[in-house]
Amino acid sequence: MIRMGIDLGTNYIRLCTQEDGLLYNEPCMVALDNQNHVLGIGEDAKDLIGTMDPNIRVISPLRESPINFDVLDILLDQLLYEHKAFRMFQKTILLVSYPTSFSKESCEILKEHLEELGAYRVYFEQEIWIAAIGAKLDLFLPVASCVLNIGSANCDIALFVNGKMEKKARCNISGVTINNILKNWLFNSYNINVSTKQVEKIKRKIGQVMIQQNPKSIEVIGMDRNTHVLKSIIINENQVVGILTPLVQQWSNWILQFLSNLPITAQQDVKARGIICCGGSMLLGGLATYLQNAVGCPIFVTDDPINTVSAGLMILLSRLED
Repeated sequence: MIRMGIDLGTNYIRLCTQEDGLLYNEPCMVALDNQNHVLGIGEDAKDLIGTMDPNIRVISPLRESPINFDVLDILLDQLLYEHKAFRMFQKTILLVSYPTSFSKESCEILKEHLEELGAYRVYFEQEIWIAAIGAKLDLFLPVASCVLNIGSANCDIALFVNGKMEKKARCNISGVTINNILKNWLFNSYNINVSTKQVEKIKRKIGQVMIQQNPKSIEVIGMDRNTHVLKSIIINENQVVGILTPLVQQWSNWILQFLSNLPITAQQDVKARGIICCGGSMLLGGLATYLQNAVGCPIFVTDDPINTVSAGLMILLSRLED
């Protein structure tokens, strides 16, 4: 029996098994030619963005509305083939983590497609559930557990009691929002267009939400919008703080609103036990401290916030029976 987990994200797709851990962690993208031949998936597809060849299309299937299932099929088919998900004389069980924006109808369509590819059984669970398991929470306790997941394209919070998700909420501010805000700021303030790679560098190196006494600086390179020539600028942490503060304030207000709508006993549990947080955006400098001060309860970030969902998939895979 082969057991494999798929973390299906709008921006990234991850593949894992209990035995081998994380097998694949790359952008959810496919590059096709005009004959629909696959030129690349993941990072290989991303590298073809902006190519001058009009016959090359780079598609992010989960970013399209409605979801481009034809391209998603191509991506999953190649990905599962490359990692030998389907083998002779062996049954394959797939466990799929999906974002809360994914509809039940979309899950059913995807389930049919995965079964057509060769899956023996396909199970689906919302990403926030898998994140809670990856954080190693005991969700069956009679006291409330609260989980916050802020990823590239999603932002969810949920309350679990006695093995049930009692309440959940979704916010429209995520890592993509931060990218767009930073790009617009650089365009309006410095007259440059920057790549997503440069924006990710900014977040990784000086992504900060609290003022620093000795702010770090980095060089950012982009295309001057007037001369169309590469231009270099220097920006620092405190400038980024000024840009991100309105966003983290909105996150704080959203979390407070969620908590205020909980039963009093649940509110008391969360105030005492705190909120477990994961997702790549939680790597922003000072974010956990900022939220803790604003919300008024402990904020704990998982050891590996980017891969918490994948960890949850691997835990669940170990519990699946033949």
